[in-house]
Amino acid sequence: MAFVILLVLVIYFIYLDSKITSTFSGQKWQVPAQIYGRSLALYPGKYLTQAHLIQELEQLQYRRSQDVTGPGQFSVKGGSVSIFRRSFTYVNGEQIAERFNVEFNRTGISRIVQQGQSLTFAQLEPQLIEHLVSPHQEDRELVRLDLVPTLLKETLLLVEDREFYQHRGVSPLSVLRAFWVNLTAGRTVQGGSTLTQQLAKNMYLTHDRTLWRKINEAFIALVLDYRFSKDQILEAYLNEIYLGQNHATAVHGFGLASRFYFGKPLTELSADQYALLIGVVKGPGYYDPRRFPERAQRRRDLVLRLMFEQELINDAAYQQALAKPIKLVARGQYLNASFPAYMDAVKRELRQLALDPSLTHSGIKVFTYLDPMAQTQAERTVSQLVPEMNKDLEAAMLVVDYQEAAVQALVGGKTAGYAGFNRALEAKRPIGSLIKPAIFLEALAQRGRFTLGTLLDDSPLSLRNNNQDWQPQNFDKRFRGQVSLMRVLADSLNVPTVRLGLQLGMPKIQDALQRLGLERRVTLYPSALLGAVDLSPYELTQLYQTLANNGVHQSLATVQAVTDQYGAVVYQRNSPKTVRYAAEDVYLLHYAMIESTLTGTAQSLARTWPQPTFAGKTGTSSDYRDSWFAGFDQDTLVTVWLGRDDNQSTGLTGGTGALRVFADYFRQKGKHNLIRYMPDNVEWQRFSTNSGLPVPEYCPNSWLLPAHKNSILSMAACD
Repeated sequence: MAFVILLVLVIYFIYLDSKITSTFSGQKWQVPAQIYGRSLALYPGKYLTQAHLIQELEQLQYRRSQDVTGPGQFSVKGGSVSIFRRSFTYVNGEQIAERFNVEFNRTGISRIVQQGQSLTFAQLEPQLIEHLVSPHQEDRELVRLDLVPTLLKETLLLVEDREFYQHRGVSPLSVLRAFWVNLTAGRTVQGGSTLTQQLAKNMYLTHDRTLWRKINEAFIALVLDYRFSKDQILEAYLNEIYLGQNHATAVHGFGLASRFYFGKPLTELSADQYALLIGVVKGPGYYDPRRFPERAQRRRDLVLRLMFEQELINDAAYQQALAKPIKLVARGQYLNASFPAYMDAVKRELRQLALDPSLTHSGIKVFTYLDPMAQTQAERTVSQLVPEMNKDLEAAMLVVDYQEAAVQALVGGKTAGYAGFNRALEAKRPIGSLIKPAIFLEALAQRGRFTLGTLLDDSPLSLRNNNQDWQPQNFDKRFRGQVSLMRVLADSLNVPTVRLGLQLGMPKIQDALQRLGLERRVTLYPSALLGAVDLSPYELTQLYQTLANNGVHQSLATVQAVTDQYGAVVYQRNSPKTVRYAAEDVYLLHYAMIESTLTGTAQSLARTWPQPTFAGKTGTSSDYRDSWFAGFDQDTLVTVWLGRDDNQSTGLTGGTGALRVFADYFRQKGKHNLIRYMPDNVEWQRFSTNSGLPVPEYCPNSWLLPAHKNSILSMAACD
């Protein structure tokens, strides 16, 4: 009988050995993808206010201090911010912790100084935005043992397994000692299972309190201790142990628990915070510091006393730690923010990248272009302003660095943080007059045929289409006769725009939309010349990216790069930039779009910013169903759509609705005045206001406008 039992045990051990060794040696866990925002780049000349930098540091959970002594701290003195940046891994590799000063003047960053030397560039770590956790997946952030603070490791072993480095996975003496300590204390102070047994239970077994489970736990612990080093086991424990619950998602490992409870990396916690995390190990539900703060504090104080008695901390540190109240970040705030609309775009782009499926659950890091400050402000602007206009209104908004075609913020509805229908990506609505810049750009590209001074006919027009008469009207139902091309665009006159579009031909307008970046083909009728074209705000923003970027097109993107868990780059964005329109043609268009913000349909902007600050275009669809505005300053393109989901009238034009949201965003976030330098192939030319033809400089009844060089072969006489 003894031989049979021994044989069975040997066979069972062999089975356990093969099973445990293979799983423990390979990928132990499905680790969710970590989504990060952009890394804030700092350099002399960058347009960034001191207040915005401080806001960024606070969002990153940096601590403001008089004396900056370690990573995660900053101080402010006059026009200078001293930062001790944390170490982090980014697309360009490992970035060490370092200290530097950022100095400001009226226009932004004037200087970056490190130990008396000027730096040309510095950057902050990107903010962790979200973990892509599947419904049945645990959440964790892996930590390396060599980067775990010594105080945490020693305290953990002190409380959970004092003979960890001496026993062989199971310690009978620990069981007896725990029994005696608990008996004399009158309550449970120590557990009998070794740290290795706890790891075995968490990784391979259920939590059923049965004799067979305890036997299995001991067997697996023996196998682990035989096959792997103590450091490997301890590192696995630090990453595996269950430490709390974030709604339906389990929080595993000290790395994630540090962020979940305190919003900071493990290396920046204090003794009292380490004590709380280690205290929670005993019962994450029972000692939940959010639900049972008093109970959790008593447990924390017990761990602190053990730390003091074993001389891990001195008396002064012990008394200081005891006096500290438990301060936690709000549940879920460890991910800095919840931006579901932006994450929709990220997930869509990740699907299009078709990455190796094995990577998606191995702790990849996805670095996006999300600017948390811009996203937060966009959501705040929409959620505060839109309900004031009409409680039935919905909204979409995109903020884009148009020079890099990088989507910095995306709002899918008026309710911030709502993970529902994403109107920025999915709602295709008539774009109204926002189509007009495409028409006028195509006209200005016909050199020698059209100029900003060219007169267009604003008189009644009737067209026959599908056995119906269509008579386009201007917004005010008035006709003005002959109007310059520039005023037609600035004042968004419909009738002369239709005449211009028909002169160019519908195939040219179709081609213009394709050149600007529309990827799907749409059928155009004459009514499309006034915006009877259904596009999503995302699609429309792609068109305006090319317009804003001097005719250079690049596909919009939210994902900058993806690295594996070791930092190796598995994807790097490399979408080409292509010239779709000549810079001199776009310059003339911008001139008219700037005029729109000064004296045209968007002139309300001039009341806040009298000097040329933006170029933009208002848009209103039939019966006021859709209110649009798209505009840009020197760096940023913003598109705003307002409408109702039931497609009823909003009673708003582009100027009275979407433009207000645009203006409020820049009023709060700050603007960078638009500057456009005249290209070499453009010069100032005087045009007759009566004929629209180029005339000599001395002619009366004329005005000065930019025009293509050498495209005007002859001048007309003065009127």
